[in-house]
Amino acid sequence: MKKILILFLALLLLGSIWYLFIKKYDYRFTMEAKYGPGTVFHEILEWKNLNPDISEENIAVTQSEPFKNLTQKVYSFSDSPVEFYWEFEKRNDSLTEVVLNIRSDKNSLANRLDIMNPFVKSNYIDSLKQHLLAFRLRLQNEQKAYRIQIGDSIVTSPALDCICHTSENVPVKGKAREMVKTIDILEDYILSRDLKLTGNPFVKIIKWNRKENIIDFEFCFPVNLPQDIKPYGEVKFRQIPSSTALKAVFNGNYRLSHKAWFDLLYTAEEKKLKTNGLPLEVFFNNPNVESTPSPTWKAEIYLPIVE
Repeated sequence: MKKILILFLALLLLGSIWYLFIKKYDYRFTMEAKYGPGTVFHEILEWKNLNPDISEENIAVTQSEPFKNLTQKVYSFSDSPVEFYWEFEKRNDSLTEVVLNIRSDKNSLANRLDIMNPFVKSNYIDSLKQHLLAFRLRLQNEQKAYRIQIGDSIVTSPALDCICHTSENVPVKGKAREMVKTIDILEDYILSRDLKLTGNPFVKIIKWNRKENIIDFEFCFPVNLPQDIKPYGEVKFRQIPSSTALKAVFNGNYRLSHKAWFDLLYTAEEKKLKTNGLPLEVFFNNPNVESTPSPTWKAEIYLPIVE
């Protein structure tokens, strides 16, 4: 009995030493999120403040490995900056496990002693839990605004003859706003020449700076082009060839449709497929007619595979 007690105390002492002086992080929090690691990684990467109700930015990204892990420095959380280290792991096609490791830059030893002490209330850990529960609720609420389904098989994207308008150096989050600004140019061209649509409007990304999250894209209307008309002003003619591609179906406000791009990129990486990284989005609803965004709004998104 005495040996068992000594062994128990030794293990307790070693565990305490490991936690207080060796373990890298103070606290570990695990939760689940919808969709794949690509979407979840990007969702959290976009957060610039701990509290979405204030405008002050207090989160800075210090390191990231896309779709796998993300390190942030969080300010205005306690007396000193706190490091958030996120890890993302796919559980199935519609679920990602998210692990958050947290470490205080200062007072780490005092914080760990408070965490270990069952007789002392830790303001650090209590505040931490409140923020993490708010984080989880925030992620859940934001993901309720859209739905993403990634196809299991490789498909063929449509071939399209179309008129297009090119926009450059647009933030990814501003894509839908830019489309609204330029749609009149295409619609006026169609109406003035009495052209007929042959398919749904679409966006073709032609350049994507993923570090800055800035894109160049063509906003296009498929039409049956007579031989006797010519491009005019900002309207260009394009022939978009079909290609083998990964496909996602997005439902929700089109200003959020880019979130599916990241799950497509993750899927390509997972399947060891080489892509050009330039999605094509085909839209099935007209925001000018259906002014209220709806979860029933649909877009098919194709990520071309490079043979």
